[in-house]
Amino acid sequence: MSIRARLALAFALLLGLSLALAALALGRLDDLTTKSREMVDRQAQRALLAQQANRHAQAAAIGLLSLLQTPRREDRVPLYAAMDAELAASDRGVRALGEGAADSGEQAMMARVADIRQRYGELFQTTVETLEIEGQAPARAHFMARTGKLLNTLLFETDALEAGIQARLQSGLDDMRTVAAEARHAVMLGALAALALGAVLAWIIGRGIVVPLREAVGLAGAIAGGDYRAAVPCCRKDELGELLRSLDSMRDSIASREERLARVAYVDLLTGLPNRAHLMEQVAKQAPQDTCALAILDIRRFAPINHALGHAVGDRLLTELGARLRHHLADGNEVARLWGDKFAVLFTATDRAGVQSRLDDLLERLRQPLAIDGQRLDVDASVGVALFPADASDAASLMRRASLALDAAKGCQCGYAFATDIGAEPAPEQLSLIGEMREALAADQFVLHYQPKLDLASRRVAGAEALIRWRHPQRGMVPPAHFIPFAERTGFIREITPWALRRAVADAAAWQTAGLNIVVAVNLSARDLLNRELVAEVGHLLATSGLDPRRLCLEITESALMDDPDLALHHLHELAALGLKLSIDDYGTGQASLAYVKTLPVHELKVDRAFVAGVDSTPRNAAILRSTLLLCRELGLSVVAEGAETAAEIDWLRANDCDLVQGYAVARPMPEADFRTWVAAHAEARAVVA
Repeated sequence: MSIRARLALAFALLLGLSLALAALALGRLDDLTTKSREMVDRQAQRALLAQQANRHAQAAAIGLLSLLQTPRREDRVPLYAAMDAELAASDRGVRALGEGAADSGEQAMMARVADIRQRYGELFQTTVETLEIEGQAPARAHFMARTGKLLNTLLFETDALEAGIQARLQSGLDDMRTVAAEARHAVMLGALAALALGAVLAWIIGRGIVVPLREAVGLAGAIAGGDYRAAVPCCRKDELGELLRSLDSMRDSIASREERLARVAYVDLLTGLPNRAHLMEQVAKQAPQDTCALAILDIRRFAPINHALGHAVGDRLLTELGARLRHHLADGNEVARLWGDKFAVLFTATDRAGVQSRLDDLLERLRQPLAIDGQRLDVDASVGVALFPADASDAASLMRRASLALDAAKGCQCGYAFATDIGAEPAPEQLSLIGEMREALAADQFVLHYQPKLDLASRRVAGAEALIRWRHPQRGMVPPAHFIPFAERTGFIREITPWALRRAVADAAAWQTAGLNIVVAVNLSARDLLNRELVAEVGHLLATSGLDPRRLCLEITESALMDDPDLALHHLHELAALGLKLSIDDYGTGQASLAYVKTLPVHELKVDRAFVAGVDSTPRNAAILRSTLLLCRELGLSVVAEGAETAAEIDWLRANDCDLVQGYAVARPMPEADFRTWVAAHAEARAVVA
């Protein structure tokens, strides 16, 4: 039965009981009132009759006494009529009392009064006859002897009758009080029964509501706490049963949704591998005494494959690689896809030697060709590794250190690199500088310093490299090594380089106007070289400044050509077509220098300072430099020796026909105004020597 039906039934029962009690009480009160009225009326009437009969009898007796005292007959005649009337009225009262007698006692008393009344009438008549015949004295003697005594008896009995009727009236009233008390008791008992029934019904209904509600609250609390296994009492068929069934359905729906959300939150939907969040939780579970290693893999050549064959093939490639990683790793090692073409492996209970062995095997398996839609795909990977707890003791730091190691591995093209080998992370104050660079650019806090390039044959200043400096209002002069690497990582270098180009071209144009034949060199990063607006911007600067294109040199590193070689080579050919010079910076530190010398439209090589330092006393450095100088002469390229710091090194370079030299042995980088002064002083000194 539903709660609504139970409540309706309970209220109906209480209302019916209340109505029944009210009807009972009203009925009993009506009966009591009617009976009381009837009894009071009857007893009062009988009492009145008794009083009247007694009064008429007394009046007749008084009339008789008056008659005995009246000597004249004509005076006695009216008295006879009055006496007859009083006696007749007394007789009627006695007869009426006799007719309404309620019990045998009262009937006996009425019979006795009637008998006495009859005898009194006979004696009264005899007294009257004696009076009329014999005179007053005999009549009075007869009255005193017999009639008076019987009259007194009649009056006594009449008084007794009245008293009896009054007693019966009082008894009736007592009976009515008893009946009223019984009626009141019955009503009180009914009221108490109604209250008891109401309490029982309230308890039953309340229990029927509260207990299921308590169960529903407990179930809701269990659901809120994540417990979806609590039993649900679904046997009820009322509204609360429907509520419990709804909670049961809601619990199943929430559990299902949470399962799906957990899958989305912790599983990569493309590969089915755990995702970054799951991996970070696994790392966080490592105890301080545990040892593990986090390796981040970046798939090489994925971008060209994705661009050439489409994202569908790229997705299938990632899926296949994820399956291959999972298949070839032992149990206990966690594989996850982080994002894009980056995967991660958590090697548990291992050290550096164990990680190296596993990575060698893993990379060997990854390099095995894959066939997708008839296409043979060859991939490789760069890996960055961070050790727990040697490199970091928390998940976020371990991930960051592994990412830095991955950058190092991609830069050196060496397969994998360990975070331990790349040094410490950037200092917090260096990181804060990143957020200040945009403000510094807007506030013109960047300046260019110029380091001269000396022509060894003519001993004149033939060029200058533009080197950016940050004149920080609080930290003073900030060297480029503290902010340029971060600018390249964040992409802000693409805003710094245009500024440096504009300033360097403007300074070189001013030098050109002043008659200084100096080539200014500006460094380009990998992001700059891949900028599709680069060629147009450089052409616009040359056109608006009036600078001879041959007096502008753009220096690039081999690493700048790695990300998109085709686009980089295309931009270099376009820049060369503008008539400016191109230089390969840090030559000798890359892996494919000769290939670039052969294919790139460059005019100059800058030999890295690692080969220039101590060239006068280090046979190996000397051999490398001699071969490089010979190669460049055959190819028609000029050579700049970078980082010369001693006069002996400069003498060796001049003796071996090196074209240009740059380093502290010539001059340190200096502001533009100082550079002009230094160039003028050097020219004067050279003229004096000549």
